[in-house]
Amino acid sequence: MPNKNLPELLPELSLEQKIGQLFLVALIGNTLNDEYREHYLRHKLGNFIYFAHNLTDYKSIRKLSDSLQNTTNESSGIPAFISADQEGGMVIRAYSGTTQFPSNMAITASGMSDSIEQVGEMVGKELRALGINLNHAPVVDVNNNADNPIIGIRSYGDKQELVSKMGVGYVHGLQKSGVMANAKHFPGHGDTNLDSHLDLPTIEHDMNRLNAIEIPPFKAVIANGVDSIMTAHIIFKAIDSEVPATLSHKIMTGFLRGELGFEGLAITDCMTMNAIKDFYTMEKGCVMAIKAGVDILCLCAKLDVQASCYNAVLEAVKSGEIPMARIDEAVARILKYKQKYLVDMKDKDNIQPLEKYPEHEALADEIGRKSITLVKDNKNLLPLAGKKVFIISPAPTRTMVDDERIAKQENFGVKVAAAFSGSGGEFTEISINPDDKEVKAVLDKFNEIDKKEGYDVILFASYNAMLNPGQIRLFEALKATGKQIVVVSLRVPYDILKLQEADCYIAAYEYTNRSINNIIKALLGELEFVGKLPVSNL
Repeated sequence: MPNKNLPELLPELSLEQKIGQLFLVALIGNTLNDEYREHYLRHKLGNFIYFAHNLTDYKSIRKLSDSLQNTTNESSGIPAFISADQEGGMVIRAYSGTTQFPSNMAITASGMSDSIEQVGEMVGKELRALGINLNHAPVVDVNNNADNPIIGIRSYGDKQELVSKMGVGYVHGLQKSGVMANAKHFPGHGDTNLDSHLDLPTIEHDMNRLNAIEIPPFKAVIANGVDSIMTAHIIFKAIDSEVPATLSHKIMTGFLRGELGFEGLAITDCMTMNAIKDFYTMEKGCVMAIKAGVDILCLCAKLDVQASCYNAVLEAVKSGEIPMARIDEAVARILKYKQKYLVDMKDKDNIQPLEKYPEHEALADEIGRKSITLVKDNKNLLPLAGKKVFIISPAPTRTMVDDERIAKQENFGVKVAAAFSGSGGEFTEISINPDDKEVKAVLDKFNEIDKKEGYDVILFASYNAMLNPGQIRLFEALKATGKQIVVVSLRVPYDILKLQEADCYIAAYEYTNRSINNIIKALLGELEFVGKLPVSNL
């Protein structure tokens, strides 16, 4: 292709090259092998998404990104969007060469809201150095449903004004760094009790409610220049009672483009999720999404599925089911933003990736320290230094698809027991949702050891207890012994709604190595509690 402004290339692209621009696809491994390279060349695929298994050491990540760019340059002469979900907290894809910033809810709890633009800019700088130029963040869902299994601590909180402010700040910082922000999940995933990875959620609220709670953060980021938005695989009955937002012309074109005036890229959530796959098929879903007004289809699938979805869209264009004008509209928009991020900001690629960024780590550490929240301590049990503590905790456990790196986290109970070893800290590991047999076994073990040791307190680590009733039953059984209990919630702070009889309750907002270290310091009295709950009614 001649060296032109990318938007000027549209008339020169073949139909196959145009269709390839509509896809954002996954790959296996941390190198680009011949099979995948030939597949990408054959289908002219123009954009990619990374997951944790693709991302090893930072030098290899940059090398992989360069290989993908070389491939798309060969197939179309157009650079690729290379993306990842680098949200922070427990949803992080790249660990090497990046700073693991705390979760969105932890940032809010820290009281450091004014640092959000700086966080976005730092994340963007690190990603751009790795060759990643599109981040599927920020989450601007207002999490006002305590039973939400998929958003929770990924949200900044349960107030739309706060979420709007934080989302706008993050978008500004990220895009300033040369990485396009992808605000999600439109029109809002915060008030669901189903995970669209597994099922098809429905939002029953009327338009007055949607315009009051769910929509304002999206309006705010649109008004402040966000360049892409991710769609939600959710039915919003007030706008379209038939199909989920991703597949809805009423929502994608009528509402997002028409009423809200969004001119950026509309990118789908992954089309392999059950909300699409089980109810429509991925191939049909891809065709419906493009017809609805989506620009880029995220497809985290194997090569045969990528090929079948590509062919489905190609055939739909050839048959006239998808008008050629719709394809040209989407590709023109894609080229516009590739020009902005991949050509006009080309100088950002000169940043070399580093193993660590000390200034970034310092900010993440400060946020982490300040986020730990003491919700209550009715009997002045803290600090626990010098006390005999019986510790109960689950191992790091993957509770949703996005928890890719959870197995690499340290074990909370093991670390705390080591910290209390001098005073006889005893650790018992539990499963994420103990059955009655396990509850009895843990209770029997505690009673047996307590007779000998005489523990001062039970330290109970909850992990999404709201969604795992076995944890609640175990807590109640331990409470019945009359022993005082300190609860540390390692994920959603909403666990307190089911563990109200706790004598002391600490919210940590994530099960990460940084939060574990900070919790231990706080329990020992070495770290002051300054965090504030970012959600109400607890």
